[in-house]
Amino acid sequence: MKLGLVGHRRSIEKIKQVIDRSFSNIEAIEIEFVDIDQSPTLAMYLKSQEKFLDAIVFTGHLPYQYMNKVMISKIPWGYIERNYSQLTRALLKASYVCKYDILNISIDSYNMSFVEKVYRDIGITADLDCVYALESFDINSDLLNVIKVFHLENYVLNNVSVCITGISGIYEFLVDKDIPCLMIEPTDDLIKETIQTVSYKYKTLISEERHLVALAIEIDSSNEFSVINENEYQLMLNKMKVTEEVYKFAQRIQAAVVETGLKRYLLFSTKNILDNETKNMKEISILQAVAAKTAYTVSLGIGYGVTAREAVYNANLGMIRSFKSGGNKAYIVEKGKFIGPIAGGGRLNSDQNEIIDSTFQKIANETGLSVNRIFSIHCLIEQYKKDCFTSKELAEYLNITSRSVNRIINRLAAHNYAQEAGKRVIAKAGRPSRIIRFNI
Repeated sequence: MKLGLVGHRRSIEKIKQVIDRSFSNIEAIEIEFVDIDQSPTLAMYLKSQEKFLDAIVFTGHLPYQYMNKVMISKIPWGYIERNYSQLTRALLKASYVCKYDILNISIDSYNMSFVEKVYRDIGITADLDCVYALESFDINSDLLNVIKVFHLENYVLNNVSVCITGISGIYEFLVDKDIPCLMIEPTDDLIKETIQTVSYKYKTLISEERHLVALAIEIDSSNEFSVINENEYQLMLNKMKVTEEVYKFAQRIQAAVVETGLKRYLLFSTKNILDNETKNMKEISILQAVAAKTAYTVSLGIGYGVTAREAVYNANLGMIRSFKSGGNKAYIVEKGKFIGPIAGGGRLNSDQNEIIDSTFQKIANETGLSVNRIFSIHCLIEQYKKDCFTSKELAEYLNITSRSVNRIINRLAAHNYAQEAGKRVIAKAGRPSRIIRFNI
């Protein structure tokens, strides 16, 4: 098998070492990808090389996401994930081997809630006020600069003891600046597992057994009285999030996607690939992902057939059955027989909108603020992809007076839904404006 390795040369070298030791039947083809601006050129190159390659493994999630946005692959793809054990090992090395203070640290590649869980699991219960994680970011051409600035500011302004990164280019940048840093390295077992998964996808593609499967997905109807429906932006934002999760799932099962309306999607794949990715239908990740990351759930029908028409017909039957039985589940249909339901297993067991509305209602009851006011602040956090605002910014966004904003902040702070994170000078004259971090 000819396997393309795409990413930073430093990470490619580690993967090649694992291949040399463990996979005598695999020939590794190095394809360096460092500069994001080269994405269009690299996409053209990969398309021209697909007929010579059997599969591609990316050295990390970022290069995978960059390329996934600019091209559709005809061969299986995979990437080396950043997981729990890698961060745990990096923190252990920083503390025990390098003697850094891991309560004063800057981390990318993981969000703060994930980092907090790792610290709790290793027995650290102290406040993590000086542990900085890059909460969220957009996959765009400026991302690496954003991450560089994130670590630089934490090192210079917050005096962190060490920066931990999962990106080889960032690691080299920090080393060049003489900033203490550690690289999150994948284990040999994780690399082998990724290569084995991609290898299985390749073998499935060349197998004679290529039973066609269609997946019909429909976004479940939301509660018409939900506070979410009062904000058109939030509706569209969540629809986009569902679409993003659908396309991520489609990439995993090597599926073609057809959007057949505002709420429906059709995916086409093969039975063997789908069985492999879902562990024989035991883990259908699209159900959990949509329930966990959006304000919606989906109904899923999986249809098998000798022809595409038969597979689509069966998939629609399964989707309708899923929808009528309450949504957030799947039914498989083959030769007129229904198999299911397969439950979503997500973090939500009842109507998603009712859960979200009850959360806002709980905050409103505790603080004495209106549900709509709570939801408006939540929308700002979603829209601007940040949880910190100055009091002046908040007044402008909500179109209310500074006095009203201060009253809102004080009520939220009294119940730990807001806290002062710093101060910023807005104008040359006058007092600095407070920076407030919201937890809504």
